[in-house]
Order: sequence, then C-alpha cells, then structure tokens
Amino acid sequence: MSSSPETSPHTTGAHRAHRAHRAGARRSALRAAAPRPPARYEPCLDGLFTYCLSVLCDHDEAITALGDVLALAERRDARAPDNEADHRAWLYALARWSCLRRLTEAKRARQGAHAAGNAAGSGAGAGTAAAAAPSSHARGDRAGAAHAALDGPLLQEERRRQLALLAWPEAAGTTPEQREALELAVRHQLAPRQVASVLGADLDATRGLLASAACEVERTRAALAVVETGTCPSVARLTGDNQVLLSSALRRELVRHVDDCPRCRRTAERAAPAAWPGTSVSPAALPLAEAPRA
Repeated sequence: MSSSPETSPHTTGAHRAHRAHRAGARRSALRAAAPRPPARYEPCLDGLFTYCLSVLCDHDEAITALGDVLALAERRDARAPDNEADHRAWLYALARWSCLRRLTEAKRARQGAHAAGNAAGSGAGAGTAAAAAPSSHARGDRAGAAHAALDGPLLQEERRRQLALLAWPEAAGTTPEQREALELAVRHQLAPRQVASVLGADLDATRGLLASAACEVERTRAALAVVETGTCPSVARLTGDNQVLLSSALRRELVRHVDDCPRCRRTAERAAPAAWPGTSVSPAALPLAEAPRA
C-alpha cells in the first residue's frame, strides 16, 4: 500500500517540523481573521467561558460551547429578556444547555465506540483487536502531545492556570447539584431567582439548595481553619505532616471531628464569620478565567 507524503514513514524530522510550523501559522491566521464577539456580550464573556470550562473541563470544548451560546443568542435575540440581570441569566441558561448537549453527544459517541469495539472483538478475537487498535488512552496521549506541540508550552501553561482557578476546596462537601447552584450564585454573582431560571428549578427549592450548600461550605471552611492551627493531635493524625489534599472521605472525617471535639469546635467558632451558617458563603467571590476573544 502506497503512503501519501503526509504519512510517509521516511518523512524527516525537518519536514515534520516544517508541517507543524505551517499548521501553527494557519491556526494563528484563522485566529487573527476570526470576528470578535459583539460588544454587547463583552461584560459576560469571561463568566460564560468560565462556566462552560467548569462543566466541560476542556478549553477547546468550552470555546466551542461559548461560540454556540453567542450564535444562539444572536438568532434568538427577539426572545431575550430586556432586564439586564435576567438577560445574563438567559445567557447562562443557553450555556448550560449547550454544555449538557455536548456532554450527551460525547457520551453517546463513547458508547458507540465501545459497542463497535466489542463487535470487532467478537469477530476477530479480543487479542487481535487489542493489538490492531491503540487504546483510547494512547490515542488521547498522542493527540494531547500533538496539540501541545502545535499550541506551544505557554498556551498549555495558561490553560492549566485557568483550570486551577476553578478549584474551590471549601466546596468539597457539596453535592453536584449544590455545587452548580453555588457556583452560579458566588462565582457568577447571580441572584437566587436568576439561579433558579438557569437551572429550570423552583425558586423556593433553589433557595433551599443554596442555603444547604452554604452550610456545607462553611463547615468545610471551619474544618480547614482547624487544620491550619495545628493544635489538635487528632487532626494532626488525620492530616499528617504534609499539605492537606482534601478528599471527600477526609473532609467527612474532619467535619465529624470538629463537631465532636470541644477544642476544635471553639477554634472553628473563632474562625467562622459572624453571619448565621447558610446565609452567607466565604469567600464572597471567586475568580473567572479570561475568555479568548477571537
């Protein structure tokens, strides 16, 4: 079977580097030529991108989803709310729909690939199929390596930094439903009525969800404050001498210990804000990742 010039096994490293350079130049040209989003969306872009990134955990997917949101908003502009706060919530609802649709499509694609792999395995033998087709991890590693080489280390470092912005250790004890509502309320500064609109939920139920989520965040924050003091031997045995990596199991143990230990409870009470638990969340705001404008 003949090989094309692009896939020739005799292609030199210089040729490969030249192709990578040309591909990078094409990508840069496309970015430069791409139209910028309309100015009226500018105040919301970072927030919408951050929300998409938090749901999809992939920059390229988040950028595509954000493009979908802007396209949908343009097509459905006549249906958009006039009120500024409600308009923001409407954009977030579009973002949520776009992200969930992409996650559903990705899940179906994985299921289809899995079914096709099983069929191939039963026809040709599992060993032959495994030898003939690289694993998804191997394909992903090669694709990731190619992508990193094309985009450059600076972009990859920036993307890692943006993902790190999404970390919120104090929210480790919340359920996925609580975390999403809390993110919308705290990181994106939506009022409970707007959060309910984005989630398509009842307002009273959303307020209850936010209150219970705020309680869990404050309980975790108090437990982390106890860890930082380092005055309780039981906490030291739980966390060890190293920096705490707060898993769900460790969080449960710490919160339970703070509830039961008088010394730690007093420490937590001194560290906690004066507000009644569940009525406020610390911190009052969380950072946003900057959306690529092109």
